[in-house]
Amino acid sequence: MHEKPNHDPSTQRYPKKGDVVCVSEKVNYKNGILTEGTVQDVLTSKKTHPRGHKVRLTDGTIGRVQEFVGDEKPVTPQNTTLQAQEKEEEISTNVEPIEGDLDLR
Repeated sequence: MHEKPNHDPSTQRYPKKGDVVCVSEKVNYKNGILTEGTVQDVLTSKKTHPRGHKVRLTDGTIGRVQEFVGDEKPVTPQNTTLQAQEKEEEISTNVEPIEGDLDLR
């Protein structure tokens, strides 16, 4: 299971335009895949939020901030988009063919 991010209000940082962050899009909340990008707009008005501040990235992606890129102690030390993609590739290459299937390797 993925480690939950630390959204402790006393240590939570408020994102600002131009920050490079990793966000969790709603469709990826459960699988932990994060998307990296630059903050265009901050959509959460409160200074703290239990699930992370909602932001819009410059590419239009909307998600909740899980970590700030470049921080010495990120909120979640794992789960970058690249790591998740590598894990998916590893899983898909280790699939054994079922009898009767074509071997496409």
